[in-house]
Amino acid sequence: MKAITRSELSELLKLSSVRPRLKRELRFVPEEITSWEDRDFLTVMNRSQTEGVLIAPLKTMAVLPFRLSKRTPNQAGRIEAIICDFCATWQGGTHSVVLTFDMPPKSISYLVCRDLACSFHVRDKTAAAKRSRTQLRETITAEARIERLKRRLETIIEGVETAS
Repeated sequence: MKAITRSELSELLKLSSVRPRLKRELRFVPEEITSWEDRDFLTVMNRSQTEGVLIAPLKTMAVLPFRLSKRTPNQAGRIEAIICDFCATWQGGTHSVVLTFDMPPKSISYLVCRDLACSFHVRDKTAAAKRSRTQLRETITAEARIERLKRRLETIIEGVETAS
């Protein structure tokens, strides 16, 4: 992904359907973002880390508002492990969240990595990635995982955009 400046983000938000309140609350500091070339998408969050926008360079630059919510424990009081709907990384229950795209008249939710660092997980740049490869006994290459993430993102974004 190419680096995005504050002015470019501002222009993207003007062209999007993001609510004005969320636009004002977003915290974007491009100078703090590293490894732009390793990112397949970017999330920009509000201060409380409960809402944000997902930005993905597909055929056009997709900008989708979302909200995050904690997962609820099961009857035993545990939050079950998941396989991320974006990157297929195995995550322990406390390291996962529900990401919801509110696109009236309906909402679409996914179970995802809490840190939303899916681009780094598929490239084996995190401890979670190494743990996941062991848990899932996955042997495909990093390039194949990157392609899988890109295809999955494209499918999710197209589904969300057509639902609205």
